Amino acid sequence: MEPSFILALFQHGYKVRTSTLYHLLKGKRTSSVLLYGFLYENLRFFQLFPLLSEKQFNNILEELVKQESLRLVSDGEVQITGKGMQVVLQEDDYFSSIDNYHFGKTDEMIWRLLQFTVQVVSNLSYTNKNYVPLEQSPLYQKQVKMYIKSMPKVQLIETVKNEWTQIFSHLTKDEANFFAQQFSGYQQIGKTSFQVMDEQDNAFKQMLQKKEKLHHLLETICLMPDASFLKKLVLPLVKQNENKSMSETSSYLKTQHSIEELARQRRVKISTIKDHLMELALTKDFPFERFISQKTEECLLEYPKPYQDWTYRSVKQTNPELDYFEFRLYQIQKLREERESNQ
Repeated sequence: MEPSFILALFQHGYKVRTSTLYHLLKGKRTSSVLLYGFLYENLRFFQLFPLLSEKQFNNILEELVKQESLRLVSDGEVQITGKGMQVVLQEDDYFSSIDNYHFGKTDEMIWRLLQFTVQVVSNLSYTNKNYVPLEQSPLYQKQVKMYIKSMPKVQLIETVKNEWTQIFSHLTKDEANFFAQQFSGYQQIGKTSFQVMDEQDNAFKQMLQKKEKLHHLLETICLMPDASFLKKLVLPLVKQNENKSMSETSSYLKTQHSIEELARQRRVKISTIKDHLMELALTKDFPFERFISQKTEECLLEYPKPYQDWTYRSVKQTNPELDYFEFRLYQIQKLREERESNQ
């Protein structure tokens, strides 16, 4: 791992706890870790390094402090320095398309499924059955067979061809070439991802570049119309990145049940439902007004920005009856509105 990458995760400029960032990179799925990721715009790096050791992470931080790129604010808290910000600004690539929170758990599986589908459809278009399939696993074989049978052969071939043409038109030329060179098909053997990458880049940078391109591809597919063949193919695997229990809570949001009623029907604790709702509020369309009381809104309306600096403990000192759950939802809502208006 390169220290410059870790340093870039502090470019938001706020003083933050390093232990929470470590848990985010490892993939610890708690409401506090996910909220941290959202507040400081690092949620997309969730579980990017599941094998990262705490010692390795702390060694990198210590080195960045020695270089005066980070400064220790208090025990366990650091903040980027002006020198550190200059280092970050010199970097050409911030890997802005990486979204490990939404795709990281199954991105490689999806890419293999897409490659296999292209191989099968390509050989089908030439009525060729004499080839070695890229995948032998029932996981891929069953999926592809099911979707191939969903429409007539001629329509399938034309649909897949048109959809890939549409997808490539939304990618950069570099991204399109990266994926196209890896496709196998009739009388064509695709290259591996590392064969089409710059050999001068180290393994760490190659891994991040591959993630960036792949996640942009998956985002592009997910933005296609719901009836799209390739979207229907990959969506079940994309959904596996979601917390299953949280997804069940999400379906209950379509009703008008109270949090207490949701907990009773789900047979879980009220605190669990609140954690699910907070996670849903981070990235999904969310009915904030349903869970934030007018009293909480009035309490927080005049509280000074930036929202990232808000702490429940300090606000509660002047408003003892403030509810933690509503406080966090209001904070998330205002930050989402602010970011959407700045896009």
